[in-house]
Amino acid sequence: MTRGLYGATRKAAGSVDRWLRRVNAETAAPPEEAPEPEEPPVSRDLLDLLRHLGVALIRSGETTNRVQDMLDDLARRYDADEVHFFVLPTGVFVRVQDSRGSAVDLLEANSDTLRLDQIAALYRLIDDIKAHVPPPAQATTALARILTSPQPTPVWRLLLGNVVLTVGLGLMLNPTSNALLGYLVLGLVVQLLLMAADRWRLLSTGLPVVAGAVVTLLSFGFPNALGGGNPSQLLIPSVSSMLPGSALTNGSIELATGSMVAGASRTIYGFNKLLLLAFGILIGLQLLGSLPPVKPPSAGGLGWWAPVLGVLLIGLGHSWRASAPKRSLGWLLIVLYAAFCGQQLGQQLHGGGLLGSFLGGMIAVPVAYLVQRSKDAPPTQVVFLPAFWMLVPGGMGLTGVSELVTKNDPNGLHVIVNAVLTVLAIAMGVLVGSGLVSSTRRPRLEHLVEDWLGPETGRHAAGGRAAAAVIEAETQRTTGSSEPGSASQSSQ
Repeated sequence: MTRGLYGATRKAAGSVDRWLRRVNAETAAPPEEAPEPEEPPVSRDLLDLLRHLGVALIRSGETTNRVQDMLDDLARRYDADEVHFFVLPTGVFVRVQDSRGSAVDLLEANSDTLRLDQIAALYRLIDDIKAHVPPPAQATTALARILTSPQPTPVWRLLLGNVVLTVGLGLMLNPTSNALLGYLVLGLVVQLLLMAADRWRLLSTGLPVVAGAVVTLLSFGFPNALGGGNPSQLLIPSVSSMLPGSALTNGSIELATGSMVAGASRTIYGFNKLLLLAFGILIGLQLLGSLPPVKPPSAGGLGWWAPVLGVLLIGLGHSWRASAPKRSLGWLLIVLYAAFCGQQLGQQLHGGGLLGSFLGGMIAVPVAYLVQRSKDAPPTQVVFLPAFWMLVPGGMGLTGVSELVTKNDPNGLHVIVNAVLTVLAIAMGVLVGSGLVSSTRRPRLEHLVEDWLGPETGRHAAGGRAAAAVIEAETQRTTGSSEPGSASQSSQ
């Protein structure tokens, strides 16, 4: 009986204990929730690095869409997904957003283009960042050394480079022997003006007008000595180093892919520079007063080999005046000759200059992609940029502008329209070529190349598709689809 009483007592005590615990749980105040851990702020050094990299990429000739995607990728490498970018040709906006709010910062970009050796070093730095993710301050210091590096090319080679470039373009556009002296003289004069503009800011502001006027005065003032009686053939090759071919082409690409602000600003800048050059030509013509009679163009040229030699001279001249990296000339010439063959093929197919410009731009992109696969090749942007100097004969519209103003010649308007269509043809060619090597939705040229050549062997993974001005995000935007995080791109 005692044992039964003891068991009943324990059972009753357990029930009471459970009841008391339940009452305490119901009446007690709920425990305070622990505050969520505060998100770590984005490093100031990282923001500085990303801003300066964006500005450097703009100055290397990249489109704003491409720059934005490269910056997004670099931010993810540093686990900074809360950083977003809005890129324009004149600056880079950086927005940092977290649970505490958001902040926006801006770094302005100037219009000076980087040298080819600086572009190559920039893409090598991006490769290193992607491979090793160094401290941001260390990468920023390396970038500053690249941007402030002294000119490696001596003055005499800069002068010779522009002379050779002018002669090469002259052999492509007007392969006549009586104009060679004019190309030599005017190429030297224009390069001297460019070097003087680097020292005097006032001359730099009005350089297109001054150069157009000086070239016109020399060409039409000494028509027989320099131009063989046809001075108009000297104008375009002489001012080629100041033609905004890259700005017009990139602007057309950005407009076609929905980046309206960036594309419109580039296009307006390019056409404004063309108009300034045309204004300089008009001033030169008015200063001369009555012009001597112009002989018709000579029927016989230098032969089929002249344009082929001209491409070689364009590569040499551009590599010298733009300080191309060592051992890059051969790769640069491969892309130039590929674009030249595409241009000639389009002209032979009865498509005229427009089809030739389209094919030249389309072929240059995949060839530049193939070139960068070699371990010894420079980044694609280095070998692709000179193609603009050969493919964009948009400056041919300058003569049309002057004739339209001075003579009311309706053909002048036709030349202007043809120049605009040429730029659009090149832009569309680059757009199509970019789609061939950058799309991942279905088998394209890139996948065929991988099957033919094996796994990636190049050193420039970051810049391997730099010549592809439009990447997959742009293709998605043009087809109406979007991905998370693309709002800042579509806002352009």
